[in-house]
Amino acid sequence: MDIKAFETLILQELKSVTEIILAKNPNPAISAKARAGAEISELLEKQFVVETQNHKYFKKSQSSPEGATKNPWDAMTFFCLNGHEELIWIDFKAIKVSSADSNPDIGTPDKIIDLINQGAFYLAYIFVYYEEANGGLNFVKNTDNELVKIYFLKDINSTFRRNPKNQLQVNISAKPENRSRAEFINILFDKIMESHKRQIESSKKALKKIEESGIKDDLLAKNKQQEEKIKKI
Repeated sequence: MDIKAFETLILQELKSVTEIILAKNPNPAISAKARAGAEISELLEKQFVVETQNHKYFKKSQSSPEGATKNPWDAMTFFCLNGHEELIWIDFKAIKVSSADSNPDIGTPDKIIDLINQGAFYLAYIFVYYEEANGGLNFVKNTDNELVKIYFLKDINSTFRRNPKNQLQVNISAKPENRSRAEFINILFDKIMESHKRQIESSKKALKKIEESGIKDDLLAKNKQQEEKIKKI
């Protein structure tokens, strides 16, 4: 099967399941405050398991273990087609529409490297959007008139970067760019290398600043003065 057609079918089915979940839960009793994103994600991952119990393609779906804040996926499933089982990791992202131009962390690059090492490849980001309403929230469409935005990490916008915390970041509004699996591996490692080079340059500048400032000698001198005062008590 053509790889692009295979990927398109997976994304279409994931989007369809998510839209069904939102249709059944248009106004969840979740406060649109600080932890809304985590609570929405919990709702989506649990309902994803429910909605795919008898699905044509998705089998053996699981939601993340309770309390496992560092779990690499919110939900996982197997896309089954013509005897082939493809492991899919899902990362749900709930975005408040008033924050639609932010640059959140979207996970460590180690996560996708581990997934590929396992013989799989597809980490799907599923974005849903909400606004505060009557003490709870409503799911709404984004500025592109989408209730659900979905793409594989492999197709992330080329403006993504790795930050010093070893987290990938991309603007929420950035549109995905279709690329091959091999092209993604290449750009991922390009971004990792660029990030480390930036950190090296930043560290070099910081070291030079410390060396030129004389701050260590100043602190030693001040400390000596303080010690002499204490000795005279």
